[in-house]
Amino acid sequence: MKKRPIAVAVLLSCMLCTASAAPAAPPKLLTAQVERLVALMRDSYATGYPEATLVQMVSPSKGRNLALTVFTIESFGGGNNHQQFFAVFEHEVDKAEKREYYRLIDVMPIGGKGWRAVMELNAKTQKGKNSSEVQILIPALEVGPDDGPNFPSRKTTIKLVLGERLTEVKAR
Repeated sequence: MKKRPIAVAVLLSCMLCTASAAPAAPPKLLTAQVERLVALMRDSYATGYPEATLVQMVSPSKGRNLALTVFTIESFGGGNNHQQFFAVFEHEVDKAEKREYYRLIDVMPIGGKGWRAVMELNAKTQKGKNSSEVQILIPALEVGPDDGPNFPSRKTTIKLVLGERLTEVKAR
C-alpha cells in the first residue's frame, strides 16, 4: 500500500516538471510594445505582471502576420485586483531597411478578477464574414456561481472579430 502514494508523488512531480517547461520568449520588440501599453493603461498604483504575458503568432491569411497577446495589469487603485487585456499587433517588415516592427491594431479587456481568465493562449483564427475580417476564438475559464473570484472553473470560448476594431461576439 505504501508504494501507491510514492508512485502518485513521482507521477505528479514528472507532470509538474513537464508542465513548467518554459515557452519561447516573445520577441523583444513585441515585449517593448506591451510594456508601453501597460504604462498607458495602468493607474498610478497598478503594475504590469510581465511573467503572465501570453503571446501567439498567427497568419490568418497569406502575407498577414499577427501577434496576439494577453497581458495582465494588477492592483488598480491599490486594491487586490487584476485585469487581463487582449492586444493584436500586425507584424511587419520595413522593405527599405528590412527592419521588423509590431504595429498595434487594437486592445480590449478580456478577463479579470470575478469575471474570466485566459490561462493559456491557444487561439484559433479563421476568415470572417467580410474578407477583411478575422474571427479569433480563445479558450478561457469563467467564474461560476460556486467559484472564488480568482478561481474560475467553467470552460468557455471567447469569440472575437477583428475588423477595423476588435469586437467580442456574445453567445446567443
